[in-house]
Amino acid sequence: MKISLNIYPKFFFACFFACIFLILSGCGGFGGSETKTDFYTLEYDPPKLEGLNTLPFIIKVERFKSPLYNSNKISYRKNDFQTDEYPYHRWETDPARLVSYFLFRDIKNSALFKGVFTYEAGFPATHSVSGTVDEFFEDDRGKKWDAVLSIDIVLMAENEPDLSKKILFQKKYSIRKECAKKNPKALAEAMSKAMHELSGQIITDIHKSLSEKTE
Repeated sequence: MKISLNIYPKFFFACFFACIFLILSGCGGFGGSETKTDFYTLEYDPPKLEGLNTLPFIIKVERFKSPLYNSNKISYRKNDFQTDEYPYHRWETDPARLVSYFLFRDIKNSALFKGVFTYEAGFPATHSVSGTVDEFFEDDRGKKWDAVLSIDIVLMAENEPDLSKKILFQKKYSIRKECAKKNPKALAEAMSKAMHELSGQIITDIHKSLSEKTE
């Protein structure tokens, strides 16, 4: 049986164009390119608290909650009663985890207590710190952008059966820090400054409250 030689050029060009199509599709030439997502975290030195003595208590930092900010998407506000999210800019994890981790790190670094652990460690503690992140967003409604952070903190005695004595204090901490520029990186920098300041206030209040137990 004789095969026509005209088949080979057609077959060659068909394979050639198929390869080109696959290469371009893989590079996004036909299928659309994927936009890179940038991730951000807080970055600051733990607050330095001087002139305070170490207390004989063991602190457990619970996992914080945040009903309004329960994902790692970066939220911003341009109008009242409206919240938007960046599609390609995100936090490394959700705000509740960020805040609870950095507060744990800062309390531990302060060396003001006998021991400091997270809830995951499973060690017994004399007191626990829990909290809710009520605000964690970029406010674009003014001429300049602000990082807005609000945390509700509860300090509790772990082994106190009397509920009226179990809760040592509950306090809301709020702060705004101006963003140097109008972009997510500047928000992360401003939010870091906000967390640094609030963390110092929270640790000082915890120490003050527990100091009264040793008098």
